[in-house]
Amino acid sequence: MGINREALSDGKVLKALMVRYMNEKSEKNYFAVLQCLRDSFVWIPVTINMNEEDLDKFTNSKVGDKVTTEHDIKFEPDILQHGTTKFFPVFSSIAEMGDYGNHFSKVEKHFLEVMSYAMAKEETVGIVVNAFSTPFIVPKELFEAIGQMTSNIDE
Repeated sequence: MGINREALSDGKVLKALMVRYMNEKSEKNYFAVLQCLRDSFVWIPVTINMNEEDLDKFTNSKVGDKVTTEHDIKFEPDILQHGTTKFFPVFSSIAEMGDYGNHFSKVEKHFLEVMSYAMAKEETVGIVVNAFSTPFIVPKELFEAIGQMTSNIDE
């Protein structure tokens, strides 16, 4: 028996599973979090880098204006560092970012897609979920296994 996509949409199920794991660190609870992540959308804090000319277009536009850019817009995810270890941060909801999130734009992506972003960041050792409340680390070594998990989403 699976879960419907809507039940995962606000991140509460994921957070509850992470709290359960933190309170009882068992293999069963660990894999429950990984399975939920496999089916979840998460939030990524990003900085938007835009050419100065294109930025002026956006700044000087009015509500309802259609603005096109002449140059590429680059979304650069933040990287969190703990000591010398670097992590790709994601959050189960925007609220989980707290004040930290005020400094970034936010992009929602499926966790499987996020794993490919984290792999591209060679300096990171993995993904940290909800770094400021219920931190859960997913090492890069588990990405392939997570990608091979069967979805529990009822279609």
